[in-house]
Amino acid sequence: MIDLLTIVLAAGQGTRMKSDLTKVLHRLGGKVMVQHVLDNVFCLSKQIVVVVGHQGEEVKSTLDDERLEFVEQKEQLGTGHAVLQAREFIEDHQGPVLILYGDIPLLTEQTLKRLVTTWERSGAGAAILTAFFDNPHGYGRIIRNNQEQIIRIVEEKDASKEEKQIREINSGVYCFNSKLLVKALDNLDNNNAQGEYYLTDAISYLQAKGEKIIPVVVEDKEEILGINDRINLARAEKVIRRRINEDLMKEGVTIIDPETTYIDSRVEIGHDTVIYPFTFIEGNTRIGSHSIIGPYCRIVDVQIGNNVNLRANCHIIESIIEDETNIGPFVYIRPGCRIAREAKVGDFVELKKATVGRKSKVPHLSYVGDAEIGEGTNIGAGTIFANYDGKHKHKSIVGNSAFIGSNTTLVAPVKVGDRGRTGAGAVVTRDVPEDVTVIGVPARIMKKKEGGIEDN
Repeated sequence: MIDLLTIVLAAGQGTRMKSDLTKVLHRLGGKVMVQHVLDNVFCLSKQIVVVVGHQGEEVKSTLDDERLEFVEQKEQLGTGHAVLQAREFIEDHQGPVLILYGDIPLLTEQTLKRLVTTWERSGAGAAILTAFFDNPHGYGRIIRNNQEQIIRIVEEKDASKEEKQIREINSGVYCFNSKLLVKALDNLDNNNAQGEYYLTDAISYLQAKGEKIIPVVVEDKEEILGINDRINLARAEKVIRRRINEDLMKEGVTIIDPETTYIDSRVEIGHDTVIYPFTFIEGNTRIGSHSIIGPYCRIVDVQIGNNVNLRANCHIIESIIEDETNIGPFVYIRPGCRIAREAKVGDFVELKKATVGRKSKVPHLSYVGDAEIGEGTNIGAGTIFANYDGKHKHKSIVGNSAFIGSNTTLVAPVKVGDRGRTGAGAVVTRDVPEDVTVIGVPARIMKKKEGGIEDN
């Protein structure tokens, strides 16, 4: 890690977002916008300062990272004024200072590293990340001299007709010599129509003092797409998701249609797993190898093992699915569930805070809430674990190798022992001992008699 101080400007409100939420906290690829920026500098920088302003406390609590320092810009008086809030950090630093914005989430670690490395090798007072746009309207233009150094930055509104023809634009991402930056900041003024302090004036100051200012052209210009409104947000989302899908495919994941597959940046997927179209995989989800994720599934903060077959239209949240299980179609698994290996949860089943043991089956049309199901047990179609008494939730336990007949209702709290059985339509209100069959409403122990059966 090089001795780099990074300053991330994240104080603006972002009024064009038309939102109650400050701009840098809008989400992209499963993370807030500014987190993408920070993730790219954590590996480069020993010290990172985030300048906050609008909804500053929300920004700090959302990021909540001990590697970050925060300073507040109480009034938004321009980019130069924002950097001034971090003056004490700059003054104490010996080495380069990287300055970038919290609303440029597509910048890569490689591009930022190249900017800093180029600055170090050049001996320049500052380096600026630039790009060539076919339509540069709205951006500040880069004016170079015969030595290909930057002599000034001209904003769109101040550019002459000839200057507006220049295609090279200023991204707003800079690398400065720390000592020169302090001097430049101390000489900023707000003698302009907006009454603000501009960081571009620091570039003008250094150039006037004879310091070399160099451009570093970004190789992929989509990296410097800034987020100003919801349209930009959607464009950036598409880029981030394309990158995520391509990275996964390079690691051996089959994504049948990347254009219709939505995977968050924190998701991990093992090789030879197949992801079908129209699938959403979000949060801290981990999927093993050789699994199949069918179409129209939504998976959020789920641990999925190897050789899992997840059929179409499953919605799974904050749960654990172990190896070699079969899930779905049309399954809703709510938070707090664990499906053991080789188990089956079939169509139109809902689970909530439930454990399904190894090789057990809940094949179809059942609700299993606040329940523990042992190994090798079968839950018949239409079974309901009635876990709510109108005031409180209660838990039911079904043991190993049990058989729960179709349309059984288990009224919690109740326990069915190992190898216990219920007849179809039974309403179980009392514990069922091991190796016992119960039938009826309410369910009673069944015993055999000559020529038929009777109950106690």
